[in-house]
Amino acid sequence: MHAKGFTLIELLVAVAILGIIAAMGAAAFTGYIKGAIEKEATTGLSSIYLAQEEYRSLYGSYYQSAANCTASSNHSSTINTNLFNGDVSLDQTNDRNFNFCIEWLGGSSSTFQANAYYADNSGDYFTITNANLKRKFESNSWTEGW
Repeated sequence: MHAKGFTLIELLVAVAILGIIAAMGAAAFTGYIKGAIEKEATTGLSSIYLAQEEYRSLYGSYYQSAANCTASSNHSSTINTNLFNGDVSLDQTNDRNFNFCIEWLGGSSSTFQANAYYADNSGDYFTITNANLKRKFESNSWTEGW
């Protein structure tokens, strides 16, 4: 008579297979999270672009939140107030993923660049201009488009 059940080897193989599957799932999940966070930046910048076009049609120039934007510039609150008429379109909480800022290009109110800097000050960021030029700065190099 043989006892019914699994041997130690069979259990170890099953646990190893489950470990491999879990590791693959964790890597895929990390990529999913990064993509969702980046989507927050690109959606915010696209909203800024559209609101800027409306602002220009009403006032004859683009809105500027700062003369010069830096990675620590977080103007989400003033952008929400002045460009989105008080609607909270950009996350302005302390646990936000991005700092948003809008600057005129070359000091001219007829051009702008909006920036979404990672709030962790990694140095990476996304931009959009009044010409709808979309770029990403990551690992010290530029990529056209998002």
